[in-house]
Amino acid sequence: MRIDPEREKTEAEVAAEQRAAHRAALERERAGYETRGLPERAAQVDEQLKKLEEDGDAAPEGDAAVEGREQSAPHETAVESKPRRTASSRGSK
Repeated sequence: MRIDPEREKTEAEVAAEQRAAHRAALERERAGYETRGLPERAAQVDEQLKKLEEDGDAAPEGDAAVEGREQSAPHETAVESKPRRTASSRGSK
């Protein structure tokens, strides 16, 4: 499988997608509690949503640090291994 370096996601993009997925899951959970008539549990999920928003405000600082880095292609440092010797290649006479 070949990775297209122009389409690789940055750490900031991945983090943003994860936050969006987490928010969507919490919103679905909250809707379920409201449907079942559990306002206390819905309020607890509201607290988690609020905390997620607060955490999201702190994230751009870290995202800026990631985006400030120069983008470079991966650097391969593999070393060619020595040929293996087997019993049959030792020249048994």
